[in-house]
Amino acid sequence: MIRKTIYLLLLVPLLGVAELDIEKVNRVLLGLKSSKQLHFFNDNQQLVQQLENKKSKLKFTSLKNADILLFPKSPKSEKVVIVNSYKALKKNSESIGAIYLLKGRTQIVFVDERLEKKGLHLSKDLHEYLIDECLLNPICLL
Repeated sequence: MIRKTIYLLLLVPLLGVAELDIEKVNRVLLGLKSSKQLHFFNDNQQLVQQLENKKSKLKFTSLKNADILLFPKSPKSEKVVIVNSYKALKKNSESIGAIYLLKGRTQIVFVDERLEKKGLHLSKDLHEYLIDECLLNPICLL
């Protein structure tokens, strides 16, 4: 009993401060390809600074000039959207992917058909993050 309590006391703070793996997110966002250079927007300045501080080539700009919105408050937009949960990815058919935390680990998922529809694709070395649209539909899993 004491051992379990000590384990919980040590584990809970670790999960509470878990953050996105910025290097992994940066690598995947750089792997998004289009016919032109992509510009991103996120209203969380701390996240933007973390992504820009990693000597990356990611370009962040204003909402008006952005091609891709990262984690918008309202996922309804004419622009390409990457949401912050798997549930939001399933719910919003206009979002191309999701970057989120699950059990303290960074999860990244992009829907292949949605990327093609928006004229985007992932680099070949990042195909592990692609899923088919069918996997988001519970009927398809049967």
